[in-house]
Amino acid sequence: MSVDSVAHAEAGRVPVGGGTGVALQWGAPVGSVALVHFCTLTAIGSDAAGNLVGLTNAHCASGSQRHGVGDAVYPQSAVAGGGFDPAVERIGTVDYISGGNPIAPGPHGVGLDYAVIVFDRDKVEPVATVGDTTIRRIAAPPPEGTPVCKQGNTSGRTCGTTLTSMGPYLVTTVPEFPGDSGAPVVAGDALIGNQWVWGGSSSITAILEDLDRRGGLGAGFHLDFAG
Repeated sequence: MSVDSVAHAEAGRVPVGGGTGVALQWGAPVGSVALVHFCTLTAIGSDAAGNLVGLTNAHCASGSQRHGVGDAVYPQSAVAGGGFDPAVERIGTVDYISGGNPIAPGPHGVGLDYAVIVFDRDKVEPVATVGDTTIRRIAAPPPEGTPVCKQGNTSGRTCGTTLTSMGPYLVTTVPEFPGDSGAPVVAGDALIGNQWVWGGSSSITAILEDLDRRGGLGAGFHLDFAG
């Protein structure tokens, strides 16, 4: 454990950033791993109103026939570690779910495949680095052939190149495995997308534009780290 992680733990906060594994409740009190869905956080920051918010995939918060707004969010490490207490370990709540991706739209239709989580500032410490990936800024999708990587909860950091952009969607050669959904796609230290399938992601700039257009919690999102 790093010095920063120890300091955060001593402060009673969980270090959370782009690439952190999260467990979403999926509509039932959590008593076992079978009742949650594991995914990866795309980004964490503050919105225009000062709320601490995070982004992940929409399909992480909604199954084919359900709507997950109001569901609890936990650190994946807490749920998988045994001795899990939902009342203590809860760090956030799903506030909004967009339409899903073009391959698997889900109950909200086709969209940018993102969900907004509002985090408890007393329990969460936002960090810039998770695993082998550091996020310092937000950028539009880069030109074709640019080296890019993702930081997933299951497979860690995997890399490839950009192939093309299709509207708000980015096509790359970056792999993904179950539990990686929502992983931040980066070019250097710039966040450019949220991965939702092997080689497929939505542009983070398109997501932030949609948040601002919708208004409310998450609008005016910007990266905001303690370390």
